[in-house]
This record gives sequence, structure tokens and C-alpha cells, in this order.
Amino acid sequence: MLKLKYIIVDKIPPAELRYLRQNLEENRELELVELDKEKEECREKKLSSFPPENSIFLSTEGTELLRMKKQGMTVVGFTEPEQEMKPEFSAADMLVEGFAEIDGEFLTQVYQRNHHLPWTILETKRCIVREITLEDIDDLFALYSWEGMTEYLEPLYDYEKEKEYQEAYIENMYGFYGYGMWLVIEKETGNLIGRAGIEHREELGGELELGYAIGTPYQRQGYATEVCLAILEYAKNYLECDKLNCLIEEGNLVSEHLAERLGFTLGEEPVINGKHMKRYVRRFD
Repeated sequence: MLKLKYIIVDKIPPAELRYLRQNLEENRELELVELDKEKEECREKKLSSFPPENSIFLSTEGTELLRMKKQGMTVVGFTEPEQEMKPEFSAADMLVEGFAEIDGEFLTQVYQRNHHLPWTILETKRCIVREITLEDIDDLFALYSWEGMTEYLEPLYDYEKEKEYQEAYIENMYGFYGYGMWLVIEKETGNLIGRAGIEHREELGGELELGYAIGTPYQRQGYATEVCLAILEYAKNYLECDKLNCLIEEGNLVSEHLAERLGFTLGEEPVINGKHMKRYVRRFD
């Protein structure tokens, strides 16, 4: 089973290692393994005892990062600020310049990205918001098949093209930005009940837009408000956004009322691709 269990550190400066120990103290699911003081033969024996598929390797040595990457481990390189980048560091799945803010959640996300596992973005009382995977495509088509779902939404492509699109989206949007449109899963049933997230909107000059859609059978039950409020907090506190937009097609009164409940205010009313839209804006203090 793909799950991070071991954080293996090698030749990390003592001060930085202390930060890492402190940040991992309360995480009982992860084991911190320190190789720095091991003799070479003991070091190699110990290192080989940890399954690469369950481990992440942290080091200042580019050659070691490259070696462990070839063995199938997720690898994180530590480099001093303004230090000349060594070619071997290109093997790293992530580079960091300090461990003061590096914790188990961060390392788990690096590990998950390397193994193409979806991130769980947040949880609410009733829902889990997570990234999409290719295994979700059938459920996505089922969601969009409900009557009225595409009245104000762009429909999905045909099956194979949608699968190709989502594969590229996972790699480029999630992989590069770390955010995008996510899935909304109902905790009680495990069912996909909607989508929500944050994307760049070309028509707004690349500014970020909050998007949301709840499946027809789950509408008017407060799911959209619950999930979007949590995403707003995530955008403010985690992504450090200063504002978000909502573009709503004229006539979509339900979405307009939701935007207002979420604290958005009406701005301009542009015409985009022949459709009359309303731009709502939410600024963060």
C-alpha cells in the first residue's frame, strides 16, 4: 500500500534537523530516521531496510538524492539560500532552504505528488474536498448526467477526451499550482456530490475564480455554502489570496444568492463568449 511511513534524513545541518524534529513531534504516523551518525556499512544496511515506496529521503548531497531517486524513493533536497545549484539536485522532487515550516503534512504532500496520489485539501462537517483522479471519471460523468447540471456549466468532453483532459489537468494544474477544481465527497456515503475549487480565469486577466457545482439531488441542503466557506478560508490562510472572483451567468439566481451569502459583492457585468455574465468579488482583509 502506498503510504508515507518513514522520513529518512542524511547530512541535514543540526539546527535544521532540530526544526524538523519539533515539527514532527505530534505526528505519530511518521517515523523520523537519522542516518548522520551511522558508520558507512551500518548506514547502507539501515537505509536498505526501508521500503522505497513508503519512504521519503532528505539530504544536502545531490549524489545521494539521485541514487535514492533511482531506487524509487521520493527525495527532498536541502540547499542553502543563494547556493549554486548542483546538477544532481535536478533529481529532487522538492527543494527547500530550511525546515522551520516543513512538517509532516508538507512532506506527505510531496510524497503523494510523486506517487500520483490525490491530496485531501480540506474537510468540513459533512464533506471531504480532494483532488480528482482518473479513477473518478465514471463518477464525474454520473454527476454531470443529472438533469439541469449543465444549464450553467460547460458539459464534459466525450469519455476518452475527458480522460485525457483530466490527466493533463492533474499533471499541469495540480502539479504546478497545487490547486484547481476539486471533488466534493459526502463523508457519510462516500459519494461524489459536486465540484468546487479555485482556478485562474483567462477572461479576468488570470485572476483567481471560485467555482462550484453541487449535484442536483444534493442541492438546497447547504452543501455549497458549507464547502465554499471552507475553501474561502483555505484561500485566505493557506494560499494567501488577497481576493477571489465569481463569474456567474445572468439568470443563475441561485449562484448569485450564494455568492452574496459568501461575502462577494457585485462588480462589472461583462459579456464573455456571447454570454452576459456578472462578476462578483470577495476581498480578504
